[in-house]
Order: sequence, then C-alpha cells, then structure tokens
Amino acid sequence: MFDWDDGNIGKNAKHGVDDWEIEEACQDPRSRIISYQFVDSEERYILLGRALTSGKYLRVVYARRENWAGELLIRPISAVEMNASQRRQYRKK
Repeated sequence: MFDWDDGNIGKNAKHGVDDWEIEEACQDPRSRIISYQFVDSEERYILLGRALTSGKYLRVVYARRENWAGELLIRPISAVEMNASQRRQYRKK
C-alpha cells in the first residue's frame, strides 16, 4: 500500500517519472534495496526497480510508515531513472 498526499503526488514529474511508475518499480519482483539511511529520524530506503509498463529503470527513495491500523505503507520521496552503474547492479540479480 502506498502513502500519497499533496506532499508527494506528482512531485517526480520533473524527473519524467509518473506516480504509477513508482508503484510498479516498487512492486517489481526483481527490485532490490541497495541502501538505507536515517533522515530526520526517519529510515529511508533506496530501491532499484523497473516499471514494466513503461520499461523505465528507476531509483526510488522511500520511507516506510504505518497507518492507523498498523498496516505498512510505502511513502515515495523521490524517483529518477537509474544511471548505467545502477542498471548493471539491478541486472546482476
């Protein structure tokens, strides 16, 4: 389940990435988390995944949150197309 609101809906259009592509990349069975870090006491993950419908290879930064019912939510922070090194890393899997 994804956490979208006015703070992140459409935010990545400036990078040529649509929100539905971010969801597809996060749900890609071949996706992999390559890093994580703490930003303002929030754990953020960097994921490499492919939006299969558009064919774009994406690097997605997201945070994990819980809703009021305790369900895990993925909150996309940013997404851009992978560089050549990241594509090689994604394809190694």
